[in-house]
Amino acid sequence: MTKSVRVVLSDRGRRLVESRDNWLLITGFPGFGYVGTIAVRYMIKKLKAQKVGNIFTKYMPDFTGIDDYGIVTPFELFAHSDTGILFLLNNVIPHTPERQAFVEAVADWFTSVGGSKAILIGGLNYKFRTGEEELSWVCLNECGWELPESSLPRGLYIVGPLALLTMALETRGIPTLIVLPYTDPSKYDPKAASVAVERISKLLGLSIDVAELLEHSKIVEEAEEMLKEAVKEAESKVKMYM
Repeated sequence: MTKSVRVVLSDRGRRLVESRDNWLLITGFPGFGYVGTIAVRYMIKKLKAQKVGNIFTKYMPDFTGIDDYGIVTPFELFAHSDTGILFLLNNVIPHTPERQAFVEAVADWFTSVGGSKAILIGGLNYKFRTGEEELSWVCLNECGWELPESSLPRGLYIVGPLALLTMALETRGIPTLIVLPYTDPSKYDPKAASVAVERISKLLGLSIDVAELLEHSKIVEEAEEMLKEAVKEAESKVKMYM
C-alpha cells in the first residue's frame, strides 16, 4: 500500500544528509502572519542551504515554479551541513485530511536520519500581548534553550499543523523550542519573522543579518498605507455624489 505522505531525497541530498547525524530541524507553516514560512525561507537564503528533497502527499497542491536553486515545490527540504541544520520549507499548509500523516512522516524521517533537536516557528496573535514583548515561546523535552520573554501563558493555544508537529516531536522525545513572535493574523508580516530569525540566529551563533527582512517589512507597511489612503479617497468621492 502506497503511503499518503513520502519524504523523497535526491541522490545528492541523501548523501549529504547521511554525512552526519545530530541534525537540528527548523520549520514553520504559513499560518498567522505567514511568519513561519517567511522566517524559514529567509534563513535558507542567508545560509545558502542546499535543497535535498521534497515531501510528496496524496493531496499535493498542484503548483510549481523556479527559484535560484531550481524547481519550487509545496514542501521542500534543505540542509546546511556546516551547522547541522535541516530546514523544512512549507510553502503551503498540508491539506486537512492528511495533516496528521504529514507531521508523523516528518517526525519519523527526522528521527531516522539522526535528528536530535527542533525549533518550530509560528505567529501568535498580537491581541494576547501583555506588554512590549516581541514574542512568546515554549520549551519541550528539556530543549536547553531559554528566551528572556515569558513563555506561552496557560490558556493560549498553538493551532494547526504546527500544533500537530509539536505533539509528534514531543511524543518522540525530541527536545523542541517553539518561537512565537506576536503578529497580526490577517497580514503578511516580515517584521515578526525577523524577530524569530534574529532570536534563533543568536541562540545558534549564526550571525544572520535581518536587514533585508526589515526593509521588506517597511515596503509592505508603505503599500498598506497607500492602499488605505486610496480607499479613503475613493470613499470620499462616493459620498460627494450620494
